[in-house]
Amino acid sequence: MTPAQSPPPGDHPRHAKLLTGHLGETSLLLLGLGGPALSYEPPAVSAHSTQVSPQQPAAEEEPASTSTTNAAPRPLVLAFSSLRDRPAFAALYFYRHDGVSRGELLPGQPQQPERSDTQPSLTADGTTCLSTSKQVGGFGPRVQLYDRQRNTFLPELPFNDTFAARTEATLSADGRWIVFSVWDQAGQPGGWDLLLYDRQANRFVDLPGLNTASNEREPALSPDGRWITFVTDRPTGAGLSDVGLYDRKGASLVELPGLNTPHRELNPVPSPDGRQLAFVSNRPDGAGGKDLYLYDRTTRQVRAPSGINSAGHEQTPRFSPDGRYLVFVSERSTGPGERDLFLYDLSRQQLLPTPGLNSPAEDFDPAIAQPMPAPESPASPSR
Repeated sequence: MTPAQSPPPGDHPRHAKLLTGHLGETSLLLLGLGGPALSYEPPAVSAHSTQVSPQQPAAEEEPASTSTTNAAPRPLVLAFSSLRDRPAFAALYFYRHDGVSRGELLPGQPQQPERSDTQPSLTADGTTCLSTSKQVGGFGPRVQLYDRQRNTFLPELPFNDTFAARTEATLSADGRWIVFSVWDQAGQPGGWDLLLYDRQANRFVDLPGLNTASNEREPALSPDGRWITFVTDRPTGAGLSDVGLYDRKGASLVELPGLNTPHRELNPVPSPDGRQLAFVSNRPDGAGGKDLYLYDRTTRQVRAPSGINSAGHEQTPRFSPDGRYLVFVSERSTGPGERDLFLYDLSRQQLLPTPGLNSPAEDFDPAIAQPMPAPESPASPSR
């Protein structure tokens, strides 16, 4: 079965893993196509508010480099899917880490009967979690939002009312934008395509020049909503699956010289400053299976961070909001389960201890956030 003929995702409890295998038939592509002018409004919204304050986008030609080598570690919150409690139905869990060596599980998202909740995505502060929910034998996958502070699901998203298979949804850092994959959507070229939804305006936003008659999958957003990375199997690509980058400001695809190979490139995600892309590839010079790489858009170089890869498969990397950490999935034999989560400090170039995170069951689909520190109380006036 070719990718263009593949059906919508089904009810298999290992759905996320099956999707990764399917996307191995696609590639990442950046062609620099032109398009009509687009009004670009990078937002700054709180997780719960719809009030937007424009901010200046990063320069396209020379992406800024953000160094965090000497910065003090900031606490992290991870969201992930796991089969630890229900072998047939994945549920979402949360985990707090100090950015160094200590961590603990937090209360998870409420489990829903006969539903698998997968592919979480967090706002930068970790207060809102987006995920894909699928009821066995019922509706197609739906995109849902959960308020972690209030411990409640947010109102249903309007686009869930249409009949379609929706998956791989990603939330922008401020919670305004949602990008996701959709199967055979009316008005789109066909196969798997990408849609971008504006929660403030309650409407879809055009992405001229992005979707084709081939498949576009695995979207990820930069924090400001400007850049969209994705995977495609279009025949003009370099390999079986290629990584693509779309610039909403220029309404065009961006060239990525030196990134794609005749093999498979998958799971791309942009760094917060837009300079680097993390992705996975099965190119033959890796440590084994699929490995994790970083592509620098300024130097056009690809490198594997020291000590990050193994003889097993590495998958689905995600950057922390400050760009210092990568969380990812690995099937290495040293983990307690078939798939486990790992946390890597790019500043110190080392894997970090994550006590209590993984289980003997499968743990997968990571997301990462960095809550803002609580403001200090004013000092009491001296008497």
